[in-house]
Amino acid sequence: MPQSSFKPIFLDHPSPSELEFAFNSFEENLSSGKLHITARKGLIGENDLSFTEPFPKIESHDTYLYGVFATPTDIDDGQSKFFSIQFVVNEQIALVVLWGSDEHVAGRARDLFSRISETANAQQASSPLSQEDPGDIFVRIARVICEDLQVLLTRLNTATAKEMIRIESELFDKEYQSLSNDTTETYQRIRRLKFEILSIAPVINETQNVLKAITGREVLIRPPFTNNNSDSAPFSADQRIWINDLLMFTRSLKAQRQGIEQEVRLLYERLESLENRRQTAAQMRFAAVASILLLPALIVGYFGQNFEFTPWSDSHPSWLVSGVCLTIIAVVQFVYFKKKKWF
Repeated sequence: MPQSSFKPIFLDHPSPSELEFAFNSFEENLSSGKLHITARKGLIGENDLSFTEPFPKIESHDTYLYGVFATPTDIDDGQSKFFSIQFVVNEQIALVVLWGSDEHVAGRARDLFSRISETANAQQASSPLSQEDPGDIFVRIARVICEDLQVLLTRLNTATAKEMIRIESELFDKEYQSLSNDTTETYQRIRRLKFEILSIAPVINETQNVLKAITGREVLIRPPFTNNNSDSAPFSADQRIWINDLLMFTRSLKAQRQGIEQEVRLLYERLESLENRRQTAAQMRFAAVASILLLPALIVGYFGQNFEFTPWSDSHPSWLVSGVCLTIIAVVQFVYFKKKKWF
């Protein structure tokens, strides 16, 4: 393969005219003369679900490959939004397009895309991969996506650990000073963490499936990509080694994500325990106040009775009869509550 003839095109949120020019350049190198409509729609960014419910994939379209990768735009906003990296590649040319950037993450979008599109950096200096080979373009994209997912998982793990430390400190606060704080904000933060960790699951799983398909030689294309007369895998042995290494990496990402999900569930349990203790403390304070007020109220009520005009005032001391009646009522209530196991 003459490496000098290979031409990669990288576009970050391109205009319609830029896309049309890129399509024309790519289709000049296709035997069919045009891209499939599904590839065109993906590259144009017409599929809104690719930004909220991404589905990484790799497909063989006759003499070229069409693929999709995704990574979250942010992990702190509690929203399911993703960068979508769409690409088509054959022996002569590659077209890579980035979509899905909001204004507040534009800087991260530029950084992500520059790592894919730049021709050389410190990491690539020690790597045999280059941009002069179509298989290497795929490996570069896959590697940057995996690295980005690792960074995001690390941030999620750090955020989860901070919440756990804060909640544990409140659970073991013997003075109960922090138990009076409202837990609504904490619930919201944990809910955002849970949402983010669940939304990233299909991205990791499907990225893993894409890499499995390549290492399993399930992605085949026809000439002229392979320069032979039979369908063949468009990746060299060396490239498949790199892809297999990334496949192992995605398994690690999957395990990390599952571990963080378990931690988030544990956070919910801890927070519920904290809320129960807070409510118990509030009930104890209420009971203490009620008991303080009960005895004065009882004394005032008892001695505030008009003993002189009670029906039995002529034959028995009214205060004694009233006291006996109140005692009997209290004993009956106690026995009833005891049988109901309220005590």
